[in-house]
Amino acid sequence: MAYKEALWDGSDPSYAPGAARSGRWLYWKPPAKYKKMGYTKTSERLPGELGDGRDLDRARRCRELTREMLAFFGVNIDTYDVGTWGWLVDRYINDKHSPIRDVKANTREGYLWVLQRWTAAIGTVSIAQTDYVMICELRDGMKAKGRNEAYISRMFDRLRAVAKYGKLIKHAPAREVSEILSDMRFQSAPRRSVTPTREQIRAIIEEADARGLESFATGLMIQWVFCLRSVDVRGQWLECDPNAGGIVRKRERSRQNRGKPEVYERWQDGLTWDMVDEELTYFEKVISKTAKAMPDPIRFDMTDAAELRQRLTALAARGRIGPVIRSEKTGMPYTRYGWSQVFRRLRDSLGLPKELTVMDTRAGALTEAKNMGVAPFDLRDAGQHLEVSTTDRYARGRNEAIAKVVKLRNL
Repeated sequence: MAYKEALWDGSDPSYAPGAARSGRWLYWKPPAKYKKMGYTKTSERLPGELGDGRDLDRARRCRELTREMLAFFGVNIDTYDVGTWGWLVDRYINDKHSPIRDVKANTREGYLWVLQRWTAAIGTVSIAQTDYVMICELRDGMKAKGRNEAYISRMFDRLRAVAKYGKLIKHAPAREVSEILSDMRFQSAPRRSVTPTREQIRAIIEEADARGLESFATGLMIQWVFCLRSVDVRGQWLECDPNAGGIVRKRERSRQNRGKPEVYERWQDGLTWDMVDEELTYFEKVISKTAKAMPDPIRFDMTDAAELRQRLTALAARGRIGPVIRSEKTGMPYTRYGWSQVFRRLRDSLGLPKELTVMDTRAGALTEAKNMGVAPFDLRDAGQHLEVSTTDRYARGRNEAIAKVVKLRNL
């Protein structure tokens, strides 16, 4: 049901949504579909009676009661009708009790990217009209557009989460969709099998040195030596309040975001000089991904990493304040995309396989350690994981493991 702008701005004082007559009396009544979705208030008798000259008072009260009803559903009525996917996604994002509030900011950013695409695709579609056939058609439509299994799985993971949220707030149609999705299986993306070798990482580091990218080269070496994620070395920029402390900047605006309010970002999670001891023999850092479960800093010993210490000594000469790794071009910490872009350019200039990504660096380091015979629990700790099963997803080299077993059995 679409309401007039007068519901919000009072531009039509006589607008009385929900008004109904019974004899000489007038009542406000919520539409049937809102009652069906769980709105408990059934009706309210409006002041006065017909012909008493208080029509505008009654109209104002009708608008007040209608706005209260819409607020109950947490809906942005300017854009979405209650009961559509756009409404449920909007509430899932903005409800202070929503499960999306419990995830890390960078994870939430990825979720929002997916939810924006769902809203664009099915935002006006009624949840009650969404059935098994429609879901299959959505999936098949993605395949027809050339979307890979990873993309499709990611999209439906979020749709499943939104439907489950609808179930939590007792929206009956969402409960039905949630049950349908729970019984469906979407092909997961195959595990990546590509891992960079020590020689390939060395080649990229040397190419970075040749181009004057000593900070990037040092950061990549830290990733390789200590099996760290990129975010725990270069850090990340996350949306924040403009008055937040630390290193804050305005987000660069894309063409489609021009005219919208400024967005500010704060740098966090990266390696800073206060984490590194004066003699450059170790650094201590809380791992960003497991910070809640493992809040204590982990010490990374550098006494046997002579080359890395030399590189850090050179960087320290620029000043031991703030982020250790900074872009030579901007003097600021790298963005996620900037870091990946530099890796790709160096990789391509060396003619290395395009399948290699900077994300694989950590997997390559763990795989090398696994192939050298490092015990599973030691490997787990080196990867800063809580479970061995998690490390197993990163440590690849299945072919080498099979070859090792064959050799041992045939001695």
